Amino acid sequence: MIRFNKLLNRLKPRSTVWRTTLLVGSVVVISQYLSIAFFWTNLYLPELRQHAHYSAVHIDLLREAEKNAPTDPVALAIHDRVNKATGIEVVRDEEDFPKVIDKPFVEIFTTIIERQLSRELGEPVLVYFKFKPEPVFWIHVPSMQEVWVREPLLFFGQYNPWIIIAWLIGVPLLSLIAIVVLVRQLNRPLKRLQLAALRIGKGQHSTMLPTQSGPLEIRAVNRAFNQMTTQIQQDAKDRAFMLAGISHDLRTPLTRLRLTAEMMKEKDMAEGMVLDIQDMDAIIDQFIAYMRDGSDEEVEEACLDLLISEMVAQLSSQGTIDFTPGQVPNIFMKRLSLKRMLDNLISNALRYGGSPVHIHTTAGDKTVVMTVRDHGPGIDEADLPNLLQPFVRGQSARTSQGSGLGLAIVARIVRMHNGKLDIRNHSDGGLEVTITLPTNRRPGRA
Repeated sequence: MIRFNKLLNRLKPRSTVWRTTLLVGSVVVISQYLSIAFFWTNLYLPELRQHAHYSAVHIDLLREAEKNAPTDPVALAIHDRVNKATGIEVVRDEEDFPKVIDKPFVEIFTTIIERQLSRELGEPVLVYFKFKPEPVFWIHVPSMQEVWVREPLLFFGQYNPWIIIAWLIGVPLLSLIAIVVLVRQLNRPLKRLQLAALRIGKGQHSTMLPTQSGPLEIRAVNRAFNQMTTQIQQDAKDRAFMLAGISHDLRTPLTRLRLTAEMMKEKDMAEGMVLDIQDMDAIIDQFIAYMRDGSDEEVEEACLDLLISEMVAQLSSQGTIDFTPGQVPNIFMKRLSLKRMLDNLISNALRYGGSPVHIHTTAGDKTVVMTVRDHGPGIDEADLPNLLQPFVRGQSARTSQGSGLGLAIVARIVRMHNGKLDIRNHSDGGLEVTITLPTNRRPGRA
């Protein structure tokens, strides 16, 4: 049963279009088959047998006349009466005999007539159908020796073949058109929902879907989506309010504590308190930086080398930084977010890895590659996969302080810029961070 379910899942179409096509197509095929079976069993088959019965009555008269012809000169007169009444005639000229060839489709009908005539006449009968120049049955009865009976099908030629073609081809074609229209009606609101969800993912929280048109189920889904969007907008406002509160309400007492500590007479204790306050202030900065998603920041096209040079100038007082620019092309960037990323990378390298910190850039295929390497003890290989997670820190040799958000912030900003981040231990010691940013894609949302 498990194997059967796996096979069924593999064979099952994955898209709505093909699933709907398969479902409606199966219904159409079954409907066509049942229609043919119904008309064949209740209309065509009784009609063919009834026709064969009336033909057998007339052929029996002709056969009896052929049998009595040698002794009764007027016996063949019945031929004229039958021909005049029904059109059935006896053909004696061999040049007029039909050339019998196999017709598989037609034999479905002629076989039924043959069997009925054989039962009625008491001997095997051959029936051959010829459509052109006019529809006619050719019937050969062995006891009538070397003659054929020709029966014209007067009303068969009045059948309209276009109706049959329309039924056999038109119905499936109309079903296919109905499938396309149905799937488009179903997929159009789903496509709008997909695009709206992508816009929400990019930070466009004002996205709304129409709720005044379309099926009731789609309206209900759109109302639920709009409600979710409204809630996300409210959560974003609450987060911005919380960030403002953290920045104002916490830093004010921290500033007072720092002033108080600097005025203390015990210098050793005061210096420790000042350092602790600085750490607390730095942790608050990291929390605020991590919570910023950069969605409101403008995108500009600028040179990464110039931005790195600015950050190196600002952070050079913390240690030795060796920067080698690679004359890279401009990229689409959110400047403040990238500066925050560079600040975290360089500061962490100086604080935990030690001087000098080597930075260099190179131009790739529609990409810009930046590498930052320190000369510290590196990171345990087992810690590397989890190093980008929030609040996860490496071994204590590198991260005795901090919140564990530095590299998580870097990873979010790289994702925002559609880039790739790779962290590994350098073969000559120290940690090496490689960031690859595209030159032809605009930043989105982290």
